[in-house]
Amino acid sequence: MPPFIGVKRRESLSPISPSPKAPEKSAKKLKIKQSLFDAADQRPTGSLKENENFVNGLGDSDSGSSLSDVSSHCFEDVEPEPATKKRKIDHHGDDDEEIDWEDAIHDDRANGTSSTAAGPSGDLELTLDKGSGVGSFINNQKKGPSKIERHIRIVTHCMHVQFLVFHNSMRSRFACDPEAQEILMDRMSPTAKKQIDSWKLASGRSLDETKSKSPQPSKSKRGKSGQDRKNEDVRSQRDWGKPAERQEIGAANMSRGDPVYRLLTYLAAYWKQRFTITAPCLRKQGYKSLSRLEEEIASFKNDKHEPEDHGERIVNLEEFRDCARRCEGSRDVGVQLFVALLRGLGLEVRLVASLQPLGFGWNKNEEAGPKKKRLLKKTEGPATNGTELKQKKAKKGKESSANGSKTIPIDLSESSSGELTTAGSDDDDVSVVDVTPSTSRSKPNMPYDKDLVFPTYWAEVISPITHQVYPVDPFILNPSVATKCEHLELFESRGAHVDKAKQVFAYAVAYSPDGSAKDVTTRYLKKHMWPGRTKGVRLPVEKVPIYNSQGKIKHHEEYDWFKTVMSGYARPDHMRTAVDDIEEATDLKPVKPEKKEVSNEKEGTLQFYKTSAEYVLERHLRREEAIAPDAKPVRYFTAGKGEDKKEEPVFLRKDVQTCRTGESWHKEGRQIKPNQTPMKMVPIRAVTLTRKREVEEAERDGGEKLKQGLYAEDQTEWIIPPPIIEGVIPKNAYGNMDCYVPTMVPAGAAHIPLRSTGKICKRLGIDYAEAVTGFEFGKQRAVPVITGVVVAKEHEELVVKEWEKDEEERRIKEEGKREKVALAMWKKLLVGLRIVERVRGEYGAEGGTEKEEKNPFTNQRRKTMEEAPDMNAAADEGDEDMDLEDEDMAGGFLPDDEDGE
Repeated sequence: MPPFIGVKRRESLSPISPSPKAPEKSAKKLKIKQSLFDAADQRPTGSLKENENFVNGLGDSDSGSSLSDVSSHCFEDVEPEPATKKRKIDHHGDDDEEIDWEDAIHDDRANGTSSTAAGPSGDLELTLDKGSGVGSFINNQKKGPSKIERHIRIVTHCMHVQFLVFHNSMRSRFACDPEAQEILMDRMSPTAKKQIDSWKLASGRSLDETKSKSPQPSKSKRGKSGQDRKNEDVRSQRDWGKPAERQEIGAANMSRGDPVYRLLTYLAAYWKQRFTITAPCLRKQGYKSLSRLEEEIASFKNDKHEPEDHGERIVNLEEFRDCARRCEGSRDVGVQLFVALLRGLGLEVRLVASLQPLGFGWNKNEEAGPKKKRLLKKTEGPATNGTELKQKKAKKGKESSANGSKTIPIDLSESSSGELTTAGSDDDDVSVVDVTPSTSRSKPNMPYDKDLVFPTYWAEVISPITHQVYPVDPFILNPSVATKCEHLELFESRGAHVDKAKQVFAYAVAYSPDGSAKDVTTRYLKKHMWPGRTKGVRLPVEKVPIYNSQGKIKHHEEYDWFKTVMSGYARPDHMRTAVDDIEEATDLKPVKPEKKEVSNEKEGTLQFYKTSAEYVLERHLRREEAIAPDAKPVRYFTAGKGEDKKEEPVFLRKDVQTCRTGESWHKEGRQIKPNQTPMKMVPIRAVTLTRKREVEEAERDGGEKLKQGLYAEDQTEWIIPPPIIEGVIPKNAYGNMDCYVPTMVPAGAAHIPLRSTGKICKRLGIDYAEAVTGFEFGKQRAVPVITGVVVAKEHEELVVKEWEKDEEERRIKEEGKREKVALAMWKKLLVGLRIVERVRGEYGAEGGTEKEEKNPFTNQRRKTMEEAPDMNAAADEGDEDMDLEDEDMAGGFLPDDEDGE
């Protein structure tokens, strides 16, 4: 029997004989319902004449119901499922109770009739430690992970992230397939197509196809006859009448806001009821033990594919199209098909994926949990329970359809299904959406991924009018279309249940239809503030030290690994759009954390001025800081009590200048202007041993500590040395030249920063000076850093060419040395192989006992072991002879008998 389809405010046909026009109305009604049902299964294939004859045949039947007696040939024939997948499903029950079809597996195991064995059979006995994982943190609690184990996890994390980025790029490419988009568009309900036409009309797009179709009669005006509608005054209507036309053709109607927002709200609710979840989605599982990995890999390769055990598998584009035809799959595929549907409408839609890679940490959340039992089991109990439940559901649907009351909340859960229709008589008013269950799914949603309460995939729709980005999640979040910052924060997974489900928020990547991708994690972070929930699950920005030629750290540069990965998917500059510039200046711009302001209660205290970024006391200045001469105090701070009370001026922090000594300014290529007064006098800071001795001698002579002046930058000027004359290079007392900055090289001279150029200048007889570019301090000594030479400009080319010749000769010599070392190693190897060959030829070939018999070393050891018992026996006999001999000789003394004699 065909399923019952309840429709709001729609009654059955009158039992009275119909008027001549009655069959036409009935045909329209049945055509609408047939299109709704076929939108979920298959496009109608019959001709218009056949459908009209079929409808007329239904109108002449004795039954008063319009759908109860429809013959089965108007529905699609569905092939029965294989016998190996028997299951009992209650279409109208709750998701948690309606599916229980896996008891057969447990029954078979209990009866000992398991089809496939998990391990080898026979006398083979294996002992596997299930808890031993690769670098497991649980098994190594006392001894933490080693450096190699940490590196392995980081590399694993990086590889997994790159695999997921490419995988999602391919799925985004599938969503651009025209055939898949056409499949989804053709299976849409008439009401959904009507909403699309309304959106096109409000957006100012052409509606050639829509205008050619005759408009359907409004449901609210069914009671009026055609003559009443004709005589009705168009000015008495609530909105503009039919004769009214748009004043500007092609302009968008923004009177009710962005038209794409209303369309997305409708399509998200439509798709949630249209799509059926039949497989688990992609999720993070954690690091597993070796035995468990081997078992799952063997099951994946050899056993039959099971989505619950092996995950969902879509090998190629044809299987993706098959999912679009059946309109079922995992929650991830549902979002990907939803993106394909929106792209088929002509919208610019991005597929956003929150990557769920293996982590690089060593906490318990990174370890895989115990293997869970299968969720799907066979239902137990009498079959009449499902029939009674269906009858109750059908009765309840009839009552709600007849009453037409809106006080009952509409269920938009995964178990509900049906067609979305607009409420009210106004066809253009889509701000209120009415969800009326009209058909039940052929399959209910499977109870997969109930613990994942945050989306892993969603869509970003770019409005063609306002260029605003609308994130859309058709399955989980409410509201499904995000328009505020509070709505964007709902996409960021957080909470204890999220940690239990191992759902992370680390990398959010948006894939555009043109194949490019970009990192949009900042958009969904709370207040766009880093690191947020990405801390500990996303590789942080690393500070890489940059070394100079002497091996010292020059400065640090930031290295973002994921930014480097995404550079291969970035959109070129000449293809950038206005949306890219807008979102990078707003949603994708990271916000720095606000500094906590000091409360007014602490203002005015000594600690406040010490830590303030706006005010400063002179006592809190550093050694190299001084107050500008023209600075004026903004207030006074009173310190002390009674007679010790005194006032100190308070200056602004911007009036503080950085000062240096004359030597420090000289190392930056500046010198003190004449007739300048030091900003500050400070004690001399001696670093080298020679300078310390000079300071000590001066203190002994003068009796007080020596001081030196500090000067501000505006009291200095650049050092411009005089030009050279006749190619003679000026030198200082040490025979070199200070070249800390390029401006210190005199005019007419050139600095050649190449090594070994001093020897070349001596050989060529060219006047030169070694260039000192800095100092290295160590062991209380200052060693100058010499980088090349300074020569006359006319000699620069000659010196460089000679240096290139010397470098080529040096390279040839080094290659000769390396070649000599390599040949010596090869000679050693060949000689060793000859020795091995000669030994084998003399003492026998490889293998067998002959090798051991002819081996002198093993033979000597064997002979020693064999002769050991004989030697021990001989030693024992020798000991006995010695004892007898001792008895005869009396231990070296004369016997008593001989003494008597």
